[in-house]
Amino acid sequence: MDFKSFVFKELLEDEYFIQWLTAPDKESDRYWHAWMRNNPDKAAVLKDIKAVVNAIEPKRAYQLEEEEKDVLLGHIQQYAAKRQGKIVSRSGSKKRRKMTNVGLMAASFIILAILTANYFGLFHRFDDVPVLMEERLVLKQTNKGTKSSFYLPDGTLVKLNSASSLEFPAVFSDTLRKVKLTGQAFFEVTRNEEVPFIVETERMEIQVLGTSFDVLSNIKDELFEVAVASGKVKVNTYSGNQEILGKTEMTHLDMRSGQLIKEHFDPDYKLGWKDGILAFEGEDFGRVFRRLEDWFGVTISVSSDIALEKSYTGKYDNQSLENVLRGMSTVLDFRYEIQGKAVTIYR
Repeated sequence: MDFKSFVFKELLEDEYFIQWLTAPDKESDRYWHAWMRNNPDKAAVLKDIKAVVNAIEPKRAYQLEEEEKDVLLGHIQQYAAKRQGKIVSRSGSKKRRKMTNVGLMAASFIILAILTANYFGLFHRFDDVPVLMEERLVLKQTNKGTKSSFYLPDGTLVKLNSASSLEFPAVFSDTLRKVKLTGQAFFEVTRNEEVPFIVETERMEIQVLGTSFDVLSNIKDELFEVAVASGKVKVNTYSGNQEILGKTEMTHLDMRSGQLIKEHFDPDYKLGWKDGILAFEGEDFGRVFRRLEDWFGVTISVSSDIALEKSYTGKYDNQSLENVLRGMSTVLDFRYEIQGKAVTIYR
């Protein structure tokens, strides 16, 4: 057995390691980061395993049919039974938590994923590719009319709005978690005081330790905003301006002065999009129609006699395109026609 296969087997047979992959906490994070520092020759294998696990949608483990859950639970129970009598006591401060059925389900899902990845040789590909995993970038994109939720390598949850993209490393480094956003995304950041989390956009940079917040970086409409749902964030522009934001505070970049403007916000209007709420607050109809195009994945043609500069405020909770247009038409006094993905606005 070669060294990397030995490390792979050693980690997979470590109950505390499996618990960390399944339900990490502050103590286990600290332990395994220290383990990597103390075992640099083994760290690459751990990071590859972690990358495979974080590529899985964790919620999938809880959305299986009962029959599928029984099969997966059987796998983990068989795996545990085979190991009985083989585990020796280990020194150190590892604290093992009793795993519930839900925990066992998540662990079985992870172990099967790791074993499958190993079977197909994913853990040996770094022998052939000299690029470190931290240097390999992942790009998540959404088209108009679609949204996406996924987890980053550190467990941070990202909700990506339509017509947006996020670029991030396959594995974060031990000192920095940095992602690059175009469009709009909501982040629920896994707290790690030793490794800052940074979102880079076209005009500014947002740094946090652990919090939840929304970032809008719309180059087309020159809108650059940050809104905080919980915790605190630090916003820096590339021209040297800075703001510290707390819960229900936001800032937007004034394109004329280059200054950051700080204010409070209504969560429904700034954060509601992630829950299916389409909200407009004092936006001109030109911007409103562009947002409708992104939200519903349609193309909107507007006749020249429609006053696009008129502002609009309104909120729609998981409504169809027709219901939204019907509500808007009474304000702007227009008629509309929907033919597939083409919409015409006219008098």
